[in-house]
Amino acid sequence: MPVPPGVWPPGQWADTVGRVAEDELPSLEIPQEVLDAVPEYGAGAEPVVIVDFQGVVLGMNKAAEELFKMESDDIAGEFVEMLVPSSKRWGHQAYRRGYLAEPRDREMDPGLYPEAETAEGEIVPISGRLQPVRVDGRLFVAAHIARDDSPRPS
Repeated sequence: MPVPPGVWPPGQWADTVGRVAEDELPSLEIPQEVLDAVPEYGAGAEPVVIVDFQGVVLGMNKAAEELFKMESDDIAGEFVEMLVPSSKRWGHQAYRRGYLAEPRDREMDPGLYPEAETAEGEIVPISGRLQPVRVDGRLFVAAHIARDDSPRPS
């Protein structure tokens, strides 16, 4: 039985690669209106990842490619949870769904001490801001990310 996008059956996370079937995606293209609303994406100085309403990565800019040590094409079509350490993916999915219920421009919750995982498996402490952008009734989210090496509890 196919798994609907954004839904991971209990116990099957390890058996899934995280890629959404091409026929289930409206498009992996980032609309020009989103790029216009997120000038940091094109400027490239700040890491930015853009996802659609299902949490599917549409692209990341060069600064994000450097942070995550991967090419944008390698992550496009994957759920954003693939950029989160495996131990936190289930929790992130719940946070993402909560955010989508009330999308607004806000910081990622610093009390949760967000982390990312690079293509090489390195865990990177991050901070960031979530920016919703609506285009023709579709929701997109730009995640503005920064490495955050400030002290964290152990």
